[in-house]
Amino acid sequence: MKIEISVNFIGVVRVMVPDHLSADDSSLLAEKLALARIVATCDNPDAPEDNACCEYAEECSDTAQATAEQDWDACEVETVSGAWLATGG
Repeated sequence: MKIEISVNFIGVVRVMVPDHLSADDSSLLAEKLALARIVATCDNPDAPEDNACCEYAEECSDTAQATAEQDWDACEVETVSGAWLATGG
């Protein structure tokens, strides 16, 4: 039997990004990385990150595109504080 549980994450994720990025590119990269790592699954943990990295590379500035993949790999999630909440299902 399969049961689906809807969940929300309420909290804060702190991400260290490379210093050379603009404020806009830094925010975009941190948001994509945090969301991708939160939704990673046991079956294919790299899929959300791969997709999010590609999205970042497409959406970031022309300057940041040259190093998008390396910048993604250089990021580090420092802390995750919050909670998963079941919303019914």
